[in-house]
Amino acid sequence: MLNELDNILKLSWSKETCVSSLKDNWNKDNSSLGQCSITSLIVNDFLGGKIMRCMTSFGSHYYNMINNKIIDLAKEKFKDESPNYDEGQERTREYLLSNEDTKERYLTLLKIVKDNFLTHGKKEYKIIDSNNKEHISKIPGTLGGNKKIKTYGKLDCYSALYWISKGYYIYNRVFFDNEKNAIEAGYRPCVKCMKKEYKDWKKANYKKKTHMSLFNFYWSLNWTHLRKNH
Repeated sequence: MLNELDNILKLSWSKETCVSSLKDNWNKDNSSLGQCSITSLIVNDFLGGKIMRCMTSFGSHYYNMINNKIIDLAKEKFKDESPNYDEGQERTREYLLSNEDTKERYLTLLKIVKDNFLTHGKKEYKIIDSNNKEHISKIPGTLGGNKKIKTYGKLDCYSALYWISKGYYIYNRVFFDNEKNAIEAGYRPCVKCMKKEYKDWKKANYKKKTHMSLFNFYWSLNWTHLRKNH
């Protein structure tokens, strides 16, 4: 149940459920940002236990304690720091929900989580591995792709979502577990939502083509020379 809830929450977090002060910094790559208080409430709804709060250099952080075990499903936002669980203190649901912003975001997230539980496992996604082999998964990957033009990008890419809404590209829609698999499968970054990655790819590809052109040029000269001398 915990693993399934973890997966569902990762699918359910959004800019809409992020705390107001951090909305501008929220993105799919750091989806747990600003979600800890309402996540602890959701975990408490489904699994019981205690809601705990500790302090970090970013401010307060909420997590759960179940059967004396720390459950922190929103800890991925911390890159180089671990929350100080040793100084954690219990907080009641009433305490968290007394904040109107927290209450509103919690109710929004709870509805999304329940909806995702109803559909989770029923949808199927085409996942491409590093060998460019396709398999079916119940869980979407972290990146989307177009197998016709061999591109990959973020799941919330505005260009991809626009064309999907128009009915295009749906049958060529695939997913990747990570960027490494996408690259090894021969896909390139999206020019719209992964501009930096695309520039790096283009630069590396240009160098590769230049190297191959020079190789072919010198090879042709050597071949011509050999033919003249034999």
